[in-house]
Amino acid sequence: MNNNLWEQLFSISDTLNESTELKEEKLKILIKHLASINITHERSFDPAENFEAYVAVNLCEAIHKVLK
Repeated sequence: MNNNLWEQLFSISDTLNESTELKEEKLKILIKHLASINITHERSFDPAENFEAYVAVNLCEAIHKVLK
């Protein structure tokens, strides 16, 4: 599952970097992808066992809440 998270995050960066959409559309894309990560990986990682993934998911959730 950990590889899936990193692949999703990399996909988000590729999508945003390669997109020719306007800023508003990129924001919608980002919000959609962050929501997907939150749904897919919520409570998936134990901070004692996989701290980096735990932090990444929590950061995605926090950013999603701010942008919504």
